[in-house]
Amino acid sequence: MAFEQFIEKVTCALEKYYGENYRVRIMEVKKNNGLCLHGLSILLQDSPNKVTPTIYLDEYYKRYMSGISLSETVQDIIRTYEAHTVKDDVSMEFFLDYEKVRDRVVYKLINYEMNKELLKEIPYIPFLDLAVVFYYYMENEVFGAASILIYHTHMKKWEISLKRLTADAEYNTPRVLGYRLADMEDIVRELIRKDLGNRFSKKNICRQGDREEEIPTDEMIDKMLECYLEGREENPMYVLTNRSSQNGAACILYPNVLKDFAERMGSDLYILPSSIHEVILIKDHEIDDADALRNMVKDVNRTQLAPEEVLSDQVYYYSRKNGKVELCENKTSVK
Repeated sequence: MAFEQFIEKVTCALEKYYGENYRVRIMEVKKNNGLCLHGLSILLQDSPNKVTPTIYLDEYYKRYMSGISLSETVQDIIRTYEAHTVKDDVSMEFFLDYEKVRDRVVYKLINYEMNKELLKEIPYIPFLDLAVVFYYYMENEVFGAASILIYHTHMKKWEISLKRLTADAEYNTPRVLGYRLADMEDIVRELIRKDLGNRFSKKNICRQGDREEEIPTDEMIDKMLECYLEGREENPMYVLTNRSSQNGAACILYPNVLKDFAERMGSDLYILPSSIHEVILIKDHEIDDADALRNMVKDVNRTQLAPEEVLSDQVYYYSRKNGKVELCENKTSVK
């Protein structure tokens, strides 16, 4: 069955299930890096502005083509819709008034070339090979954490300029999302510790020759970590992201974050865009071959990330002398 036929059959089945008081709407949703998904919303006719979940059909189609029946697929969509429907009568009409949303307008970084079509529809500021774009970030008991990308259509309704939008986002983003900067080794240690802690009981029996000895889990994990990390190369990496760990690569735009860290390290910095969600910082005197870093970024982008999570194949550089981020090929070192 072709995808278009699948969408039509699912739509008919849902309209039959929910009845004439509901309308099923299908829309194409442009995601990051040119990804286009097909979203389904189930709307109450009398409350078209009520918040309703968007269910993406692309993954359901893959499951259907792998052998899941159409009936099971529709039932799964219904379960997903029911589980994520906001029970309270929440309307999005507040979004029509900029004064009601301006305190939560923030920015993120996306790739310029891979999002040329999307950038025709949204306000943005060019930044090297990237683009700074804007979204509304909400976090409450009803929605949890959610975001709405800001389009030119929003700007027109709000009757505001890009200059004002930018100024509000520059003020809000560090305040609302903050940042986290951690040694990657500490992150790895914590992940390993958590994994090992889930595997072992409070006390573990260790045989020493002919006798058995109880070893506390924390002590055993410390020994295992020491063995695991022993002999590693001394080339510390630091992960920079925001408190939500979503779209955290934009933290490189925060005033003084890179400046203060570079001064504390006594070094200029290489910046590796590991995804749209975070970057990796490396002191420049730790690296002899910048091309190796670029190859590493490309390899991670091709093999470890979902296409929509890729930020760039480039490597960036922060110079204490210039006080700004630049493409690594244009870097000016102060060594």
